[in-house]
Amino acid sequence: MPLPLKSVRLAVVLVSSLVGLAPAQRVERGVEISGIPALNFDADEGLGYGAILQLYGYDGTGGTYRWTLQPTVFLTTQGRRDYTVFFDAPSRPNHPWRITSFAGREQQLATPYYGLGNATPYDPQLEVGSTRYFYRYGRDRVRATVDLQHALGHPSLRVLVGGGFSTDRIDLTPFDSGTTLIERDLSNLQPANGHTNYLRLGLTWDTRDREIGTHAGTWADAIVQRVDRALGATNDYTRSTITLRHYQPLGDRVTVANRLLAQQLTGDAPFYALTEIQTTQKAQDGLGGSSTVRGVPKDRYVGKGTVVSNNEIRWRAADFTLHGRESSLILSGFVDAGRVWDDRIDFSGALRDLHAGYGGGVRLAFGSSFVIATGCWPLVAVDRPDLHRARIPILRMAD
Repeated sequence: MPLPLKSVRLAVVLVSSLVGLAPAQRVERGVEISGIPALNFDADEGLGYGAILQLYGYDGTGGTYRWTLQPTVFLTTQGRRDYTVFFDAPSRPNHPWRITSFAGREQQLATPYYGLGNATPYDPQLEVGSTRYFYRYGRDRVRATVDLQHALGHPSLRVLVGGGFSTDRIDLTPFDSGTTLIERDLSNLQPANGHTNYLRLGLTWDTRDREIGTHAGTWADAIVQRVDRALGATNDYTRSTITLRHYQPLGDRVTVANRLLAQQLTGDAPFYALTEIQTTQKAQDGLGGSSTVRGVPKDRYVGKGTVVSNNEIRWRAADFTLHGRESSLILSGFVDAGRVWDDRIDFSGALRDLHAGYGGGVRLAFGSSFVIATGCWPLVAVDRPDLHRARIPILRMAD
């Protein structure tokens, strides 16, 4: 049975979308600070509140920031407690290494779990009464990561080396709510705390004209991550991810942005590792949610093999100055699609049984790193046209 809309989220801050939006490129100097309250409501997590702060340092030598620091505090009335900080410093002529790091604690007492596979069923009658959290589990995660990138022969080609660790504590019955799907799938066996210690290696090709609000260029990467007991991990598995992103300008004001992603896991990865999609910066969720197939509920379909296609068109309709900052009004629309495999990707069937979504919105770019979304059309899942995952963001930070 298809999944009905459980909640409409009224959000003051949402996760950044596939492509950031910002005004035309300009040379900047100094520190740009953007900070806003983080508010949302979700039927499972309750009322969310906190703060998001983004600091960007510019040296006036180009459109790319010298560094960014992004601390976030986000809590909800139903047990979510996120305290995180993200740091990124792109390479420069006098500093050839790019440094990216993340640290924090993320507690989510209602993490989605619908089973493994591309056609997992959903029965709304199981989410009532004592089994309201049948398709959820609790996850308390502490993690830290660091990645280094260095040019390899050509300024646009970089090698990535990195590593990280995390500890996950799983609660099979959130809020002691009764039977859950994950509890049944694990035969009522409570998993021990899981340790995910890894090293990873990758290559990145980046010809973007600007990292925030990209108008033209290509950004592609291939990353292999190895989680191993020899590093102190609980499991042994490998995650291989290939991502191709292209930004095609249609004149000065229109950009067509496309992303094609394929990820394969091999080995004995735990169920909660299957929802993570690795990138050269922040990890993303999928399949389903704002970072993969918008319109499909977060983590609705998971498996060892994942393929995602994102396609978005952006039109910078008007430019103006707001409180001393260059600003723009942007209209956008998108179509996303993807699917998963229980085990290995079968590219001969990659176009069958796709889950898709489409939507669009109106946004206000304020400065170089801050976006206010003044309106949003519903996000619609194509495999269930009556399922409108409406998001009505008021404020939104850009990538």
